[in-house]
Parts: sequence; C-alpha cells; structure tokens
Amino acid sequence: MPTEPVTAPGLRRNDAAAVGRWLCAAALAWSAGPAAAASLTLQVTLPEVSAVSYYRPYLAAWVEKADDSKAVLGTLAVWYDTRLRDNQGRGWLRNLRTWWRIGGEQLALPVDGVSGATRPAGTHALHFTGAKGALAQMPAGRYQLAVEVAREQGERELVRVPFEWGGAPNSAQAEGSKELGQVKVDVVD
Repeated sequence: MPTEPVTAPGLRRNDAAAVGRWLCAAALAWSAGPAAAASLTLQVTLPEVSAVSYYRPYLAAWVEKADDSKAVLGTLAVWYDTRLRDNQGRGWLRNLRTWWRIGGEQLALPVDGVSGATRPAGTHALHFTGAKGALAQMPAGRYQLAVEVAREQGERELVRVPFEWGGAPNSAQAEGSKELGQVKVDVVD
C-alpha cells in the first residue's frame, strides 16, 4: 500500500498545499481591505458663545452613506454630561434630534470608546482607526460624517462633511453658523 510523503508532523503534502493556498488568500484579502490601514481624524471647533449662562453643548458624530438613503453606519462619538447621577445626562440627548431618531435612542449609553464628557469652546481632535468600531466594516466608497450639537438655552445645529473611504488620502471641511465652527475630516491610508 503506497503512502503519501509527510511534509510536517500530521500533514500530508496535499494538506500543506491547501493550507498554503488558504494562508495566501487570507493575506491578500487582509491587505486588500481598504479599512485595514485607514484612519479618520475629526476636528470639531466649538465657538465661544457669549451668554449669561453658558452650558457646554452635547454632541453626536456619526457616519452615514452619502447617497439619498443616508443610512447610518455607526456612531463615532457622543458627548454629554456623564457626571449626572443615575445617567440623567442621557435624557438631554434627545435634543440631538437627528441623531436621536436615527439610532441614538437605541444606543445603550455609556458606550466605551464612543461616549464622553462635554467639551469647552475650542478645537477638539478625535482620531479613529479603521480596525475598530463603525469604521471596521466600511467598504470603500463615499460617505458623510455628520456632527450635531445642541446646547441648553442655545440652539441646535447639524453639519455634514463628505469624505472618501478606502481610496487615496483626502480631507474635507464644512462650516457651522452658530453652535459649530469648522468641522474637518481627514482620511489617511
């Protein structure tokens, strides 16, 4: 009875070739995935607002498709008053009306890596890698990053910034009018 030569303990030559093909295919698929090495940086400027009683704005940032469907792919950041006992700060998040209706209401807050405390006036940078969170499963294509803010005794504002994911590095920006200043998105592969 002829036997097949063994290339490694427990593996026959045909098995080793199949494993090699599988490893090669897996390496190609991993390296070809646009989100594998891409990252996104969001810079949000909250302007100085002169008011007798100023409250820091609540903020939600999420990624949506750039087509007419505006399907939400995931929330990247939510800033709210996390210090209130019994998670009462969550109740004010419904003032971020657009975000609340498209998925914020179903989000079990706080979410590690997504939710955080409100920020003072100034420019704030948030960095997201394509290997985690909402960006991990995004195929290459055109998207929008939406940023919505609402402030007690203030106004609500929503800004959308288009960007390309999975191609060449790119950046885009949009300008708010009252509650938001410049919103900038940088994508780096």
